[in-house]
Amino acid sequence: MLQSEISNAHTLTDEIRSELIGNREIHDGPWGPRPLVYADYTASGRAVERIENYIRAQVLPTYANTHTEASLCGQRTGFLREAARTMIAEVCNAGDEDAVIFTGGGATAAINKLIALLDLDQGVGPEPLILLGPYEHHSNILPWRETGVEIRVVPEAETGGPDMNALSRLLEKASGRRVIASFAAASNVTGILTDVDAVSALLHRHGALALWDYAAGAPYLPIDMNPETPGAWKDAVFFSPHKFVGGPGASGVLILKRRLVCRPKPSQPGGGTVRFVSPYVHDYVDDLVAREEAGTPNIIGDIRAGLVMKLREDIGLDTIARRDHELRTRALEAWSSVSGLELLGNRLAKALPIFVFRIRNGNGEYVHHQLVTRMLSDVFGVQARGGCACAGPYAHQLLRISDKDSADLRRRILDGDELAKPGWVRLNLSYIMDDQEVDYIVDAVRWVANHAGDLEKFYKCDPHTARFTHRDESIKKAMPANGLLELSGREDARREVCTDLGSMFRDRCRSMEQVFCRGCSDRAG
Repeated sequence: MLQSEISNAHTLTDEIRSELIGNREIHDGPWGPRPLVYADYTASGRAVERIENYIRAQVLPTYANTHTEASLCGQRTGFLREAARTMIAEVCNAGDEDAVIFTGGGATAAINKLIALLDLDQGVGPEPLILLGPYEHHSNILPWRETGVEIRVVPEAETGGPDMNALSRLLEKASGRRVIASFAAASNVTGILTDVDAVSALLHRHGALALWDYAAGAPYLPIDMNPETPGAWKDAVFFSPHKFVGGPGASGVLILKRRLVCRPKPSQPGGGTVRFVSPYVHDYVDDLVAREEAGTPNIIGDIRAGLVMKLREDIGLDTIARRDHELRTRALEAWSSVSGLELLGNRLAKALPIFVFRIRNGNGEYVHHQLVTRMLSDVFGVQARGGCACAGPYAHQLLRISDKDSADLRRRILDGDELAKPGWVRLNLSYIMDDQEVDYIVDAVRWVANHAGDLEKFYKCDPHTARFTHRDESIKKAMPANGLLELSGREDARREVCTDLGSMFRDRCRSMEQVFCRGCSDRAG
């Protein structure tokens, strides 16, 4: 990339960062005001003013149901929605043989629709075999389990990604069967990447289908339905544009080869899928896309999906990749020597800057991951996520949970002990962050790792929900139970924004030291 192109990309990134709605806004907390510093992009993205402004100026004034095709509003809205579909197809190199289907509820809705379209229960020939990758999200596990079809999991290679030798052996043993492989392009837990083209080519050499979950990877990685590499085409991909910068509210997307679908009936019948309906009979449309988008679609969400893909392309995948590599290297170097901070996953594997970790207190005991998440939010305003990130099987691997321990955990959880749920803290560093914000997050994690044991005593927990709150209710501003959805006419009012995170961090560290000192004095007295 030319230096001028790099400079332009940085300028655009700076502009978009300044348009992130809510970024660094000051919110009250139990330890005083703190900025909202968002590090949970792996779960959901953040709204951006230019996309919201486009929706307000170009979509909403003439918004109408896209099934109303003869009016100005319906026609224009339909054009915008199809323009979004075209944008997604172009970005993902989808051709005429591919169908781009909006699925409303993200990648979860897309994978469920895909499984229905594959019509696994054909009743002819040997039972199909489903191959899943080593670090799948529940949405790429549970729907397959519910089919009742045999499932085998490909183990993780020592260098990260699916073990290609193990995959080859499974494919050879399954010769003569219908084999369907569904793998994550990137782990939503550790960020580890899969060589999608190499795996696709191997699968196709054995006659297997290659389906790809890009939910965690799509905001950062290229998606190529039809690459030039021989045999590396994708039979289907599915992803969640709501995870992109600017993505909240965007619909899920499923792209698949039309030839995979043999069933003439929609997976979900409804309005807009038929050519004719009488009191006695009905006929469905031939077009796959129309047949699979029953009812009034999530119109604005569909358009938004196209817009965030366009925004990602404007920033540039090369720019994103360079920044991602820099951020991952930076965080690993900063955290690798922090006492009490346990980073999970293969640090040597090629990966996105998505991190999961656990923290031990001074006694060597793990501080509950939900409490650490609360500490990061309460003390510094850093928004992370606690839990297993909807990747239970991968959690068993990362946390070395034995079959016996798993059975015990299940019993405790089903008995209502939510605290027993295993997990970690997950956060990611986004390319949209500037260095000041990255340093703030890195320093906040280091500080909490060093002081979690001191903070534990200030919190209480409800074991039925595993939610921690500050013990002193008098300094905890509870979220109001009522009135959150009231409209006052002053909804555009903005909060104060923190412009100097470095000073904010230093001030908070000093104030917390005073809290700890007061605690020591109280105990001595």
